Amino acid sequence: MGIDRYIRIFVVLALAGSLVLNFTLLFKVNQLEEQAGYISGLQQDISYRVENQASVVYNALEEFKNEQSWISTISMQIDNKKIKDGEAIATFNWQVKELQNNSMVEFHYSFGGDGEVYTSLPAEEVQNGLFQVMLPFEFEKEPQWRIGQITSDSYYSEEVSEKEAIEGLQNTINFYVTISHDDLVKSSEIQQEFLEDLRSSFYGSIQTDVHLFNSKLDITLINYLVDDKSMYVEKAILLKYKGNTLIGEEELQGIEENGSENMERFFHLNQVDKYEDIRLVMKVIYSNGETFEKEIYQ
Repeated sequence: MGIDRYIRIFVVLALAGSLVLNFTLLFKVNQLEEQAGYISGLQQDISYRVENQASVVYNALEEFKNEQSWISTISMQIDNKKIKDGEAIATFNWQVKELQNNSMVEFHYSFGGDGEVYTSLPAEEVQNGLFQVMLPFEFEKEPQWRIGQITSDSYYSEEVSEKEAIEGLQNTINFYVTISHDDLVKSSEIQQEFLEDLRSSFYGSIQTDVHLFNSKLDITLINYLVDDKSMYVEKAILLKYKGNTLIGEEELQGIEENGSENMERFFHLNQVDKYEDIRLVMKVIYSNGETFEKEIYQ
């Protein structure tokens, strides 16, 4: 009996010691977690302060740079109300801070991505040191296409061909200003503006997705409109080629969507057969009768 009593006492003491040890360890773990949380919060605060200070320094440098520069940034504006028949007028404005008497101020521009050949125009001084150039130009009105592919594991990819990349560069205008006085010529930095949105302002944009399965394809098309005055896709037709030979066509079915306020139009076509040397082209017919085509799968 005496031995059992000692054993029970030992077990009780061991359990009590274990409880004390576990409580101590739990308390220290909580302390470590609190310290880790504090350190993490402190690191985030330091990171935020550094980013904020870097932003302040960058803005100050930009402001200082602009103040020290002899010319302001050149702004470009296009009045959408004056766009018609593929023609637009771009207005460029800037301020010259250092201007000598009898100085010649010229505006130089180039359409496209190479920027090798520039055309020059004399600038008009509308106020003291404020100059302006109005540049009429033509552009092709067409929808902005986005082509996507979706596989069975929901992986999405969008391919941009070399031809499309070159066409994208053509949707830009590069420009700069020079001031000539006696034998001295000052030149501003070259700026660039994109005109892609202008080209698609009439016909909006088209998103075409090809859903890939083992032996079938599903096609969805969404026509996003810029505003309620934009032309919209009235009919979408899938042209099926075997190589360069047209072997058939299928019209996509329109889908009525509630709540879109008529700013989006949906079309779909399911269970399109795959075959050897397949090439698919999407043909869209707009409400004004204009048609556009785009290869969507090969």
